[in-house]
Amino acid sequence: MRLALLCRGDLFPTYHGAAVKIVKSAEGFAAHGDAVVVITEDRQHYQVVGADGWAPRAYGAEFLSWARRFYHPSWVDAVLRRLGYPKEEWLLYRPLVDADWWLRALYVGAREHIDVFQAEFPAYAAPATFAARVLGARVLLSEHNAEFDRLARTTELPARVLGRLRRVEVLLARHVDRVMAVSEEDRTRLTQAGLERDHVSVMPLGVDTAEYRRAHRDLRATYGLPDLPIVFFHGTLHYAPNAAAIRFLAREVAPALAGRVTIVVAGMSPPRELASENLVFVGPVDDLPAHVLGADLCVCPIEGGGGTRMKLLEYFAAGKPVVSTGFGAEGLGAVPGRHFELASLREFVPTILKLLADSERRDLLGAEAQRFASARDWRRVVEATRRIHDGERIDFVPAPVLDAHLPPRKPSKPLTMLFLINRGCNLRCSFCDLWEGHQQVPVDAALSLLDEAKAIGTRTVVFTGGEPLLHPGLPTLIAAARERGLAVNLTTNGTLLLRHLHELEQAGLDSLSISLDGLAPTHDILRGQPGAFVRSWEALVRVVRDARVGASVYYTVNRQNVGELVPTWERVRALGAGFDFWPVNDAPDLYLRPEDHETWLSAVATIARHDPAVAARKAYYAEALAYHGGRRGPVRCLGLVDQFGVTVDGDLLPCCVWGGEGLRVGNVFQTPLRELWWSPAVMARREHLVGKGCDAGCYNHSLYEFTESTGMSFRLPSTP
Repeated sequence: MRLALLCRGDLFPTYHGAAVKIVKSAEGFAAHGDAVVVITEDRQHYQVVGADGWAPRAYGAEFLSWARRFYHPSWVDAVLRRLGYPKEEWLLYRPLVDADWWLRALYVGAREHIDVFQAEFPAYAAPATFAARVLGARVLLSEHNAEFDRLARTTELPARVLGRLRRVEVLLARHVDRVMAVSEEDRTRLTQAGLERDHVSVMPLGVDTAEYRRAHRDLRATYGLPDLPIVFFHGTLHYAPNAAAIRFLAREVAPALAGRVTIVVAGMSPPRELASENLVFVGPVDDLPAHVLGADLCVCPIEGGGGTRMKLLEYFAAGKPVVSTGFGAEGLGAVPGRHFELASLREFVPTILKLLADSERRDLLGAEAQRFASARDWRRVVEATRRIHDGERIDFVPAPVLDAHLPPRKPSKPLTMLFLINRGCNLRCSFCDLWEGHQQVPVDAALSLLDEAKAIGTRTVVFTGGEPLLHPGLPTLIAAARERGLAVNLTTNGTLLLRHLHELEQAGLDSLSISLDGLAPTHDILRGQPGAFVRSWEALVRVVRDARVGASVYYTVNRQNVGELVPTWERVRALGAGFDFWPVNDAPDLYLRPEDHETWLSAVATIARHDPAVAARKAYYAEALAYHGGRRGPVRCLGLVDQFGVTVDGDLLPCCVWGGEGLRVGNVFQTPLRELWWSPAVMARREHLVGKGCDAGCYNHSLYEFTESTGMSFRLPSTP
């Protein structure tokens, strides 16, 4: 798809909500592979948005010379004045009557072969519609607000003028192929003004949740603030509703909370004359997410304006407890008492104090708010908008929250797909049956699955097998995953690695994990092939010393190699590679015996003295003895939440290669992953894994990840 966005030009830095929406939309479309251009009031250049960012592209000199004959600024301003638009709003309405805008839209549309024009704000629909009709393209109007309603709330224009502006807006909206409102409330306002309801989709603002999972800014150290709780607010501070909120904070909240909190306000045009000892203006900030994350509580005392409040979505994405007026949360669909504390201006101060005194309530609100924001990530909003570009008449449906059945938690890892791309292996490990048979996922099917995995929010793909290096399409799959923005890990026995390492590096492999199960004689016996250790070790050494790929070792502990766990760890640690280990699964003849227990516990203790992560998991390692002694389950994990598996046959699983009948929840080669992922059956399986557990018999890292993420035991409370 080739897309042109027509919008205001004050996009960078993205200090206001409209800029965030436009920039995130443009970059989101480009990330999907769309050709995206952005046309603004810049009369010399338009912007081309791609994987490498934004780049200006000049209009042709001959075109510019010809088009300027039609540009008369004084005439444009005179028409806007006559129509009744306030002067401070002219930036948003000049395209309505500026012929130069119309000619530039047509020029770019023809030059870039545009399929879809998207107007941001009503006036931009005039040049967009003109160009689209001449060129046979589609045109959409993205309403950041029902603008006539916003003007009625924030200005003192006469009713007759407001009526005229409403009629103009409705006329423009009727002539586009589709209107996108940011909330159900705005759709209602537009339909009451005269638009057909079926002509309007609800496509809300989104939030980049990944930006709110990074390190926070220490606001006290940065701005020299006292050691008091920090209450945070931000916005474009000269915008009337925000300006009124600032006056309220300065005159009512700050004096009442003096000596108890510090109120930090970020944003353009700060009224510094309202600053006080506990009301600090920091101006516009380039790292807003870090500032929000550095606050203890966020507020939104808004009593006017239009559209939805992006600031609340940003506070929610950071997992911050929020106190807001009802108007401040309008249009979001957030539930008072669950996602935020609702308070009138009169109740604002006592509500803040009550919340600051209740840490458990703050944590609960923050966790629920974060789930709410996650369901409205910009990626999902962009995907839904692209469907409207294709002609679908849909509304945005927030994603079901994958971990709503869990307590407030920190994800164990970015969403990870464990992709079994083949069966068959050059080794014959005694505790594995995946070397049996010779089956490979076709490259075309794997590429389609990578698209589907990205669509549901996957961040990492682990290619495994069998031995994945036996799949001839592996470099192609790695490169394709990297092109889709996925991090790529490879799990391998390492014996074939040296002959493929260069092409894996060229394809963009991020990291690999090599299986070592003891020193040379023991490893070779377990792996069923003499010389296997030497080849794997040589590959590991080469990767650590010369390659641009991260490397770690996986060690599967059993009765034959438990005595070599520490020597192997020491050797790997000296080399500089990572090291992870867990007890063997589903191999009774290799389970640790009572006579092995002391060796196992001593090895864990030795490694724990040097590795804090292992020290934190000592209970997990100790219980491995009960697992090998016959205590098999059920256990709980974050399958289908933080990770999922796909087998060589396309079966969707909660984990890696455990293909038990009770674990399969559909087939991604028969039903697209993005349909399965949100299906009732998969949602039910997520809840089952936590509520009733899994008895497939595994005992691996997914168990301690569950405990570290949720604070809950991976054993069910009723398990003896």
